Amino acid sequence: MLKNQKGLTLVEMMLGIGLFAIVISIVVAVQVKMSQQQVEMIRKLDDSVDQHLAERILFKDLSGIDISYNNLLVKDDHGNNFYDFYPDITENILKVRTDRELNLTLAGKDAFYVFSQNSAAGPLLTFDPMWAYDVGPEPADPNTPASLEFNGEKNRKWISNESNGGRPGFWKVGHLLFYDTPSRIRPSVGDVIDKTIPPRSSFFLGAVISGSDLLQKVSGDAAGLFNMTEPDTGDAINSLDDFLRKVPAVGGGQTVVRVRAARLVKYYIEPDTKKNAELYKIAPANFFMAEYRNGQFEQPTLLADGVGRVLFRRDSVVKKMIYFKIEKAELK
Repeated sequence: MLKNQKGLTLVEMMLGIGLFAIVISIVVAVQVKMSQQQVEMIRKLDDSVDQHLAERILFKDLSGIDISYNNLLVKDDHGNNFYDFYPDITENILKVRTDRELNLTLAGKDAFYVFSQNSAAGPLLTFDPMWAYDVGPEPADPNTPASLEFNGEKNRKWISNESNGGRPGFWKVGHLLFYDTPSRIRPSVGDVIDKTIPPRSSFFLGAVISGSDLLQKVSGDAAGLFNMTEPDTGDAINSLDDFLRKVPAVGGGQTVVRVRAARLVKYYIEPDTKKNAELYKIAPANFFMAEYRNGQFEQPTLLADGVGRVLFRRDSVVKKMIYFKIEKAELK
């Protein structure tokens, strides 16, 4: 038999090299695409974990915010108080906008505040105002009341003494204590009560400070966040003594005062300088939280980066439900 002694021709060799180059280019293209998809999946997974963690923290804080309603002053995107609440009327009585929406964006509002009960310090305490006073000697005239002198040390001891039914976890430096009453009052003009004004109670919010038996009225960054005035007269409540002396009775009966440990948290955004803003449809932001203690908001905690918008919304001022959403900034 005759064998082919020629080997590969130049055409066959070029054809083989061409086919090999095509196969290599396909393999490289597939690898590049897979690498890009893997990077995108990792980025989306990081964003998802980041976003879900921030939403869980938000959910926890928003679960105990009953004390925010009609007490905390936060303007929404339309200039209305976000925490307005009407528990005793229907929407048709109100002739104004009844929903509330606040968006945290770099081009709009940059902060949202949450005032909630600090359940970790202990449950609500029903407080007898006489726990904070020294009563003077009984006067000879039965129509003349005995003198009352506010005693901050007595107030502290009653609150922090567990054997008396107090709450030892309340009186700790930096804690906020919230005194209020179940009575809800609207101001009136003559005999007419304006039901378009949300009903609220008087209250006092003070901070426990080191080496003192007196509660310090919230100040600094938090001073303008609370409507700490008498609901019927508009008079300022400057101390716990002011509050306790004027607290209204409940339905004409005995005065009831409640005390809760509370937290004031600021959620806010700032530009995310670590990301190239030109790659995004809107500039990305960092989403932070900071708690108010000792007259100021403490060092913030970063909850999420690359954020485009944080939404807070209420469907109606006759409902307490708050919806929220954290949206990541979209790439172009």
